[in-house]
Amino acid sequence: MPQTVQPFLVPDMSSDPRVRVFRRAFTPPDPSEAMEVDAYVVITARYIVVLDTLLCPEDMASIMYELQNELSGRQLLVVDSHADWDHCWGNNYFTGATAAPIIAHEHCAERMKSEEARAELQEYQHKYPDFQNVVLCPPTITFPDKLTLHGGDLTIELFSALGHHADHIAAWLPEIRLLLAFDAVEKPLPLIERATSIPAMYTTLAKFLDLQPQRVLCAHGKTTDLSIVTQNLRYLQTLEQQSRALLATHQPTTAELEHAAMLINYTFDDVVGPTANAMPDRAFYAWAHENNVRYMLEWLQRAHL
Repeated sequence: MPQTVQPFLVPDMSSDPRVRVFRRAFTPPDPSEAMEVDAYVVITARYIVVLDTLLCPEDMASIMYELQNELSGRQLLVVDSHADWDHCWGNNYFTGATAAPIIAHEHCAERMKSEEARAELQEYQHKYPDFQNVVLCPPTITFPDKLTLHGGDLTIELFSALGHHADHIAAWLPEIRLLLAFDAVEKPLPLIERATSIPAMYTTLAKFLDLQPQRVLCAHGKTTDLSIVTQNLRYLQTLEQQSRALLATHQPTTAELEHAAMLINYTFDDVVGPTANAMPDRAFYAWAHENNVRYMLEWLQRAHL
């Protein structure tokens, strides 16, 4: 049977009662794989909008139970920020008797229908009980670039926010100047999809800053501060600066790229500072940092920048 871990409301993350933040902890036997992820519910005059469906349908059943008194007179809508497993594996709750439209970027549907997605689900179902009831459920309404939900009192502007993945979107609520960035920004550092995604990541972070939000929520990081966007941008700029300095005098070998962060003299400890060793997800973000360095070097080499 699936584990009994359930999402929980995190009231301090939202300054508006119409926006609710739910957090799901995942604590597998291997501590290095532990993580937490946030999803959002926006309650407008016309709609209840669930933004991301977390890890499994049981997560959504728990959240919808909390919202049952809010549903009267409102249409339920679901939004997937992207097709990563920790953001959309609760989709199949919204089928059958509890069906609702699921909105996402058009590439999100392609990712969820892929053989890679099926193989990943099979692997997780084999390893962990939490995912036994997960069925891959692609979005039912897709868009290529942007889509606006007019909720009456609140507007939700969905738009492409690329760099982390080709299907990644963000949500902007202009009336309360709230940005839901999902995985486009993270604490302590962003995750870049591949070398060719770097220009898109720069564009996304610049777009976020141009919006001048008063509050920024990301799926991983437990922060609401606009500075998370600036910190991610500064990280990317430092990554580029250090990589350019290396490439000006040396072309790294494949073997050297196994320790790319050390090669450019910008280690994970340099990024995070004295708290690095205390981080429960240190191994994951140290791995992500190494990937980011390799992608930056590859991008600069390919572009001859």
